[in-house]
Amino acid sequence: MLQSRGNVLGVIMFVIGGVIAGIGGLVFKLGDAPIMIMVGVALFLMDMVIRLRVRTQPGWLMSKQMGGYFFFIPVWLLGLFVIAINIINGLGLLS
Repeated sequence: MLQSRGNVLGVIMFVIGGVIAGIGGLVFKLGDAPIMIMVGVALFLMDMVIRLRVRTQPGWLMSKQMGGYFFFIPVWLLGLFVIAINIINGLGLLS
């Protein structure tokens, strides 16, 4: 198991998200909204899998020592934000 936590783990998760976006856009030629929704789901799931393994400890959902962070924001929260923005974008409400 990868023993990185905090910002290092968050950056690793974002690099994996970038690979997903690259494959979806360059190989499968998908639109922006579906690709970014997939990236958001991947960010959310990667962080929650790590955090759920330590859920018996206090503060497991928001603690920097138990999952990925990007500056001061947990990666799972950023994943939800990416999903929400791209659902709105995909529906054409931001145009």
